[in-house]
Amino acid sequence: MDALFATETMAELSARQGRVAEAVAIYRHLMGALQAAPTQSSDDAARLARWVARLAALEGGGAEGAAANPPRAATQESESPKRSASAAPSAAASDAQRASLVVREPVRSGQVIYAQERDLIVVASVHSGAQLLADGNIHIYGALKGRAVAGAHGARDAQVFCLALEAELVGVDSGYTISDDIPPSLWGSPARVFLTPEGTCAVVALTVGKQGAPATAHLTRRT
Repeated sequence: MDALFATETMAELSARQGRVAEAVAIYRHLMGALQAAPTQSSDDAARLARWVARLAALEGGGAEGAAANPPRAATQESESPKRSASAAPSAAASDAQRASLVVREPVRSGQVIYAQERDLIVVASVHSGAQLLADGNIHIYGALKGRAVAGAHGARDAQVFCLALEAELVGVDSGYTISDDIPPSLWGSPARVFLTPEGTCAVVALTVGKQGAPATAHLTRRT
């Protein structure tokens, strides 16, 4: 698990939810840690450039900048025409709710998919290093080996559903759990991830006709 990714994820969630000062503090910490590292790869350089640009947007525009200038990786429902070929809305929804964003091919390492103001449905596996974000629920009809955060704009009742939970990071709103904290009995199994009324990120078995007993997962919550 890339610990920096988890922190960057939470920084962006903070920004999207209007907690700009918290997001700025997290990005400054990340930049300082990366710049202090003895060596940097090309990926590190690209990451640092992204953080610098994001920090400038946050500091320059406050809450307005948080909404208007999110990082490139988190703004698009797919990153490029080549990658977006498999991403298409489902059948038309009512005026009150946007149709789910449906992705029909595997989401590979480095890809980022964001379903704005809608649910996200992936009819395939999500590889390690891939990232899913949705303002609504996330449904994965395959293995989740990457990272997925539902309710990214403060929807605490959103959930993540997958057929095989092997996630690097999975969460709802500002609560999340990492791979080391997923109950062993649920690793690689169908699972549902949600927030309890107390704000704890919980993982339970996803079964047909019967709900599994909650297995409380690691909680990291910022309010």
